[in-house]
Amino acid sequence: MIRKRQRGRVTLAVAAASLIAMSMLGTGAHSLAAPPTQDELEAAEDRLHELEADFEIVVERYNLVNERLGSLQVRISDARAKIDELEKSMAVSEEQAVDVATELYKGGATGNLEAVLGSDSLSEIDARVAYLESTDEANSKVFEDLATDKALLEDTLADLTDAEVKAQKSKVELDGLRADIDAKLANQADEIADLQSQIEEAERLREAREARLREQQEQQQQQTPAPPSAPAPNISGTNSQAGIAVNAALSQVGKPYQWGAAGPNSYDCSGLTMWAWAQAGVGLPHNSGMQYGSLPHVSTSSLQPGDLLFFGSPIHHVGMYVGSGQMVEAPYTGASVRVVSWQRSDFVGAARPGI
Repeated sequence: MIRKRQRGRVTLAVAAASLIAMSMLGTGAHSLAAPPTQDELEAAEDRLHELEADFEIVVERYNLVNERLGSLQVRISDARAKIDELEKSMAVSEEQAVDVATELYKGGATGNLEAVLGSDSLSEIDARVAYLESTDEANSKVFEDLATDKALLEDTLADLTDAEVKAQKSKVELDGLRADIDAKLANQADEIADLQSQIEEAERLREAREARLREQQEQQQQQTPAPPSAPAPNISGTNSQAGIAVNAALSQVGKPYQWGAAGPNSYDCSGLTMWAWAQAGVGLPHNSGMQYGSLPHVSTSSLQPGDLLFFGSPIHHVGMYVGSGQMVEAPYTGASVRVVSWQRSDFVGAARPGI
């Protein structure tokens, strides 16, 4: 009986040891998984930028067409208001023209002559002739105004038709772009998530290695000061509008990227810069290419916080310089508004709002 109990305890001990060993092996296998190489990391980052560019080109095209549609809708509204005004003016002119025509018909061709012959003196003749001349001018103006309004109405109607046709084409294009964007989101979502995971894991491992290295250095050299942390964005010396815009953009860090969005809960790249500068009273279009084309350009050697930085060919991305070599941006689907280095290989140029 004692031997059976001993054998049982031995069996349990062996089983427990086996489980512990398996657990340790499993843990060790996970911890020994090779991190991505530098080449693999660079390849993942390049592919992510490629997907980002492919997506943002379509998004910024959507924003551009949407901006144009907004302008066309204003043009249509203005044309309709002008047509209403012209129609009211023409209604009055037509009534006056009918009255004039009736009076001319009643007076006949000899009306002016009879008025002169019926005068008793030269002074009265002069007065009647002057009155008749002024009356004729007034009558002529009624018909001239009517003709002018009629021509202007025809031009406005033609402009309205043109704007409505273009607006309808823009709506059709927007529908197509929206479908294209949705398809890209569906097709690229898994790959983007996988690439982000790889990059984040590499960043986590890098930070862990740096932390271990700092810990070793501190243990070996107690007198060695800790390495300085990354400098905070410096916006000193910035004009008040730019300072407001920078602070507004930085206050949105952590909010999600959403294509076509311009705040206050989510943004795409040009939506963020448009919203931030709007807080400083400066209006910008919701399209990175239009922003670059409508603003004065500045060199990278004279960058100031608040300047906008543009990327891609065609331009499809924009961020805001915040100082210390950094920019705030709304990057791509699945990411959030963040502060990163502004230097990228696809940099196009910089521009300065508020000038």
